[in-house]
Amino acid sequence: MRYLVLTSFLLFLLALPAAAQVGPAASRAERHGYSLGIGVHNIQSCWTPNDYEVARNRMYFEGSYGFTEHLEGFARAGVSDWVVNDIETYKPGMVRDISTDGSPPGFVSGGLRGEMWRFGRFSVGGSAEAAWYCGMDRFVRWNYDVYQELLFDSTFELTAAVPVGCDLGRSVVYGGPLLHFGYSRLNVRTHKFDVDWEVEDTIHALTIRDKGGVGGFLGWRTPLGKKGWNLQLEAAGMRGGFAGSLGFYRGW
Repeated sequence: MRYLVLTSFLLFLLALPAAAQVGPAASRAERHGYSLGIGVHNIQSCWTPNDYEVARNRMYFEGSYGFTEHLEGFARAGVSDWVVNDIETYKPGMVRDISTDGSPPGFVSGGLRGEMWRFGRFSVGGSAEAAWYCGMDRFVRWNYDVYQELLFDSTFELTAAVPVGCDLGRSVVYGGPLLHFGYSRLNVRTHKFDVDWEVEDTIHALTIRDKGGVGGFLGWRTPLGKKGWNLQLEAAGMRGGFAGSLGFYRGW
């Protein structure tokens, strides 16, 4: 029964456009130790105040170092697919979805996480991650005489969370609130051919940002076998979307 539930949850997560992997209120690495792992981290949510629907799918390697028994620093590096839905860059009412088209830009991130208080089986902690994504260029042709060059600057994200966990044997069930900030700038260059095939160029900019997306998350971490590996599953609800993540790691 346990493996049936686990398999169903895995299939459910893989079918989602999925969210930030926060983790329980505990370090992965021991004091002066480290951990290594891999993960998939997706999210689809509405970025305010302009209500852009943004989806991304991160695949990454992760490492952490334990400063103390209750605090560690971590870093992630990998690639991330992006889709920004219904961007209006030419005329009112004319919208397009802008995506990475199978060429995901790279990203790096880093942060801190750990346990702040413990009350028997229950724990309260904190987690914060700052991420930087490479920029990208895209071209959109609206008709036979108008096309646009879309130049995305590097995107920055900040995610903060307060996990509350409960130990169930060797496993941990946890959840709590999270807060997301994001910022990217889009430079739009419009190229239009007139009747004499002369080119008219115009340039304007758009800002795509999330000034504070609020959500909540629920997760489960459990050991896998006797080699020190752990499985972590996490789901989250965000403004205008839903999310989830899957990760494996080992500590030394």
